[in-house]
Amino acid sequence: MENKQITLRAYGKINLTLEVLGERPDGYHELRTVMHRIGIFDTITIEVFPCESEKAERIAVLCTEALPSANTARRAAEAYLAAKGLDLAKEGIELSISIEKGIPTEAGLGGASADAAAVLRGMEQLFGALPKTQLYAIGKSIGADVPFCLHGGCALCEGIGERMTDLPTVKLHLLVVKGERGVSTGALFRALPNAPGKKTSAVAAGMKEALKSGKAGLIAERMMNDLSPAAEQLVPDIAKYKRRLLALGAIGARMSGSGSAVYGIFESADAAIRAMAGFGNVAFRQVTATIRE
Repeated sequence: MENKQITLRAYGKINLTLEVLGERPDGYHELRTVMHRIGIFDTITIEVFPCESEKAERIAVLCTEALPSANTARRAAEAYLAAKGLDLAKEGIELSISIEKGIPTEAGLGGASADAAAVLRGMEQLFGALPKTQLYAIGKSIGADVPFCLHGGCALCEGIGERMTDLPTVKLHLLVVKGERGVSTGALFRALPNAPGKKTSAVAAGMKEALKSGKAGLIAERMMNDLSPAAEQLVPDIAKYKRRLLALGAIGARMSGSGSAVYGIFESADAAIRAMAGFGNVAFRQVTATIRE
């Protein structure tokens, strides 16, 4: 067969709200979170080419940063092929997946999940679509944020993140910063105190109304993240960066997801750019915005 190649952007996300409702019998935590796609992205290139050797690695994953062997991009490709009943050896082809990182790791911005979602979308374009329910089920099996990364836009996500309700998208001007230290999601959840569980949905309902209004100030007032206290114990810079963002003009600042990235909402892109000068010593800083697609 002829070589085929496709390149996609794998967009990250921020959590406008994140509530931990309690631990589930399967060991996961029940969450209720409002997520919005942002303009920070990884670039994924998938290439299909004829196999030149019977001993060749059928799926090769290359990345600008070190990845575990069982990375989400590989798992997504393998799960898609299994669902489609495709055997690369029998087809006489190989896959190469190249990842150019733009989303920092251990940041709570959904980088690994975005990569998996982009690989699934790319595989569909190369080999054919799967039923939506099957595609999203594969995403959930890879990671809690993968269904949202497939979905995009803005959504209320419940369960471990797989139950989604569309919410209005709003353009918010952001400055995202992260220090050298990341936060391990597993370590963070293990450090959480036992939560009795929340019965009210007032936080999510309040954010939904704020998004409907389209007012950045109201959205900023209603941001929250139950994981912040535990994450700040592990990485004190998180609290420091939130304070600095506010001092530099952010109308609201929160940690995203399980951290350690912190984002500030600003009245304009120019205001966010000016504030970025106050973070010249951090490992990652980028002005971006929330996006629909």
